[in-house]
Amino acid sequence: MDIPALISYNTNMVPVRATIAALAPYVPGRQPGGAVVKLNANENPYPPSPRVLSAVAAATAEQVRLYPDALARGLRATAARVYGVGVENVIAGNGSDDVLTMIVRTFLDPGDVIAVVDPTYTLYETLAAMQGARAEVFPLTAQWELPEGLFGAAARVTFLPNPNAQTGTLFPARALRRLCEDARGMVVIDEAYAPFAGVSAIPLVKEFEQLIVLRTLSKSHALAGLRVGFGVAQPQVIEMLMKVKDSYNVNAVSQAAGIAALEDEAYVQERVAAIVQTREWFERALAQRGWETVPTAANFVLAAPPGGTAAEVVKALEERGYLVRHFGTPRLQRYVRFSMGTDEQMRGVLAALDETQQACSP
Repeated sequence: MDIPALISYNTNMVPVRATIAALAPYVPGRQPGGAVVKLNANENPYPPSPRVLSAVAAATAEQVRLYPDALARGLRATAARVYGVGVENVIAGNGSDDVLTMIVRTFLDPGDVIAVVDPTYTLYETLAAMQGARAEVFPLTAQWELPEGLFGAAARVTFLPNPNAQTGTLFPARALRRLCEDARGMVVIDEAYAPFAGVSAIPLVKEFEQLIVLRTLSKSHALAGLRVGFGVAQPQVIEMLMKVKDSYNVNAVSQAAGIAALEDEAYVQERVAAIVQTREWFERALAQRGWETVPTAANFVLAAPPGGTAAEVVKALEERGYLVRHFGTPRLQRYVRFSMGTDEQMRGVLAALDETQQACSP
């Protein structure tokens, strides 16, 4: 009997939940092999702090052989100090996506409703659907501002990235406060890109029991491959999240690396400033070439080309060794998202765009 016969089965006999069978999974940015400049997943183009590499290299056989600290106490204590809260206000996750999973497990039952904007990070809807919940979508205005209907929405959980995940839009502090004041359920402010904007809603946690703020070390601290993230909330909320987290959700090496990354704040600030500077001149360079750019406070630029379709631009750039992101959704159909690389990489992108435009000119 050959291998395919061994693994074949009648899918009608597999007891998959109907919700999962019908689920449209979240699709992350492509992770290609080969020689390509990868600018499609908003990863940090610079290496992490040298302290991180030292911490990883110093991992002992005992750290690898034994289970890690299930409560990630050292990592949480370091994060609490950096974020200006108590350790009881922090939960650690295998990336902030892990904390999102804890949130939907804790607060959503089948039939419940979450509130999200459009466009935004689509994983919110995917995780809610896994719980049998549904999303009520509130489109951002034509100027990418928060819609009035989002405030006071009848939702168990409202999810909002700030800056926004697909557009880079920075929502004003007064709007976040109002969102918490008017909330009829939990509010999750996802601050994956906040270090590039220099803002945070974490101080609001002391005022609002229904608020959870998410942080990640993937982007600003260049630890995307090690998966370290946090939820910050009032102690009674953290206590509930602790009940549903996976037993050993942050491995020992990631905990050590996360502590080292957080402790080298000067290094992180230097790299963040470099990325912001690159973003600013790259955005101006696109505008000078006739691109329509969306104001951004993140580590990426969303822009619509002056000629041709976004899909055509993405294909042309990939042929020249640059991988960028295109979302085929109605609001973003015209746009290309460029994650910020080094200055040299972004100059290469511009040269490739100029070459493409010249090739398409009559």
